[in-house]
Amino acid sequence: MIFSGNSKERVGGKDKGRGLFWPGWIVLFLFLWEIGIRIFPVSPLLIPSPVKVAESLIEETASGKLLQQTLFSLAVIGQGIALGILGAFLLMLLGSLSRFLEELVNLLCAVLHPLPGVALLPLVILWFGTGTLSVVVIIVHAVLWPLVVNLKTGFVSLPETYRNVGRNYGLTGAGLAFHILFPASLPFLLAGIKTAWARAWRALISAEMIFGALGGLGGLGWFLFQKRVFMDSAALFGGILVIALVGMLIEGILFPCLERLTIRRWGMMR
Repeated sequence: MIFSGNSKERVGGKDKGRGLFWPGWIVLFLFLWEIGIRIFPVSPLLIPSPVKVAESLIEETASGKLLQQTLFSLAVIGQGIALGILGAFLLMLLGSLSRFLEELVNLLCAVLHPLPGVALLPLVILWFGTGTLSVVVIIVHAVLWPLVVNLKTGFVSLPETYRNVGRNYGLTGAGLAFHILFPASLPFLLAGIKTAWARAWRALISAEMIFGALGGLGGLGWFLFQKRVFMDSAALFGGILVIALVGMLIEGILFPCLERLTIRRWGMMR
């Protein structure tokens, strides 16, 4: 398999991960893809060869447009994730003020967490139009509720000793949440961000394909839509590979680095 995050090797008496994915498996996949195309010829409009996909990617990258659209998508999703994290913190702080507000947050989470972002598209278009703001709203919806659920799980899972220590320092309500519960729930928060990122990335690409060229340029979703309209299958496959590659880099590099710098360094996770 491409992903091997659970594979371990013994180094100095300790388990050490051997990496999230193996480039060799990717090369093997591309090789089998090329061989399959040669053995079972199909229309290049349906399945182009890896060589044609690579040529198309090089051409699109050299023009600078693909890179600009990728950066645009990452900028939009960054805004949505930042707002989603902020919203999750505010909701959890609100829920810590009283039992009634806590139940209200639980109700909102139970109603909105299972609701797909696509189901909100008609309302989002009606309220915010079809610009970048609408896409950010969809991303915030995709990010907010997984974070709230994970933070709630973190709060509930903490030993009562943590709360008692905070109360001994005179902390209650929002102060207790801000100084004790949030820092101690950081592993749950990072796990929630991983889930939120995956949901937000899918929501972003789907929304861009529906809303069109945002900001006069568009993102990767708009890139896919354009290539489908013009029947450019090689560039379409290339765009899909770029989307997958960005996801792999975020999962395989950014999140592990973030964990090493925080919860692993502080002894909150092995």
